[in-house]
Amino acid sequence: MDLFKSIRKLRVVALLLFALPAVAIFGSVIFHNYLVSFSFSKDINFNFTQNKPGNSIEILCTTENEYCQNLKLEKIYNLNECYEYEVLETYLDNYGKEVKISKSLIDSLKIDNFDGEKLFYKAELTNKISRTCILNSKSEFFYNIFPFFFEKIYNLKSTQSITLGTSATVNPFIYGETSISNIAKRFPVNLIFKSLLYLGVACMVFYWIYYNKIYNILTNNNKYSFFFIFGILSAIFLLLHVIFLGWKFETDFLTRIRRLYVVFFILFELLAQSFLIRKLFLIKDSLKTLVIYKVIYLKLYFVLTICSSTFIILVTLIFYDLGSKIDYILEWNYFVILLIFYLLSFLMWKKTN
Repeated sequence: MDLFKSIRKLRVVALLLFALPAVAIFGSVIFHNYLVSFSFSKDINFNFTQNKPGNSIEILCTTENEYCQNLKLEKIYNLNECYEYEVLETYLDNYGKEVKISKSLIDSLKIDNFDGEKLFYKAELTNKISRTCILNSKSEFFYNIFPFFFEKIYNLKSTQSITLGTSATVNPFIYGETSISNIAKRFPVNLIFKSLLYLGVACMVFYWIYYNKIYNILTNNNKYSFFFIFGILSAIFLLLHVIFLGWKFETDFLTRIRRLYVVFFILFELLAQSFLIRKLFLIKDSLKTLVIYKVIYLKLYFVLTICSSTFIILVTLIFYDLGSKIDYILEWNYFVILLIFYLLSFLMWKKTN
């Protein structure tokens, strides 16, 4: 039957609509934190005879290498070719005594033309473990399986194109260090966030299409219900918000417009869910064999809770300045909680053959 087919599709779409934005939100934070904490580097290739403490090389500073100011030493090619111990770089005189390099010292060498005076550059492996060498990390195991991933992350962090919302790892759900947009709008985190939300918007459109179709079949109607209209409007405003998120030409005006898109998305989503649960209760006798009644009531209580909570939060924010941290905590958790709408829809409808 067309009804059962629509219910099956609705359950799939509802589950995707819960999972995709959830992965987008949590995945963006996880990916951002990983990029921030990624500290593996590619050492200069000193060509030590052994990767052990005490091994060293010395290079005579001459006019050819601009007195060791332009040694042209290349970096290692792969992250797993790093030195397991930190490298100490020093300058030595004729007698092996450490000297501080300075412009005046180099100028004197140029004038004297190395008349009895020589300067050496020395690189030596110490006995201190290098924290930037992937060989000293548990990540070495995963690097051996997916080397391209780690190399790509290193290359990303080595370019000027990468911009992160914070310089330290964050847990905005608890501590509210930053906003969703500040994390999600920046490259390369935006690739995850925006891509998944585009898919989420598509699922949202189908979600309301299938709900409208199921309702029309059960009521022998052929019209667009209010929940369908509000649901499509919520999807449109979410799409607009995602499109304009992270624009390079962002201005104060554009930021305000984007915030309005979020407000209208929330408003229409709440209206759609409210009208939907009302319609479901009006035809609940027709749903006996199709749904789990306990979940319908749970969905009703959830809609009432979210609507009342939203009203209280808005009134509080209008009259009181709770500070940016509280605002961010509310923001992150609020949008995650909203996803329960779709999870309940998935759980509410029974499996059909």
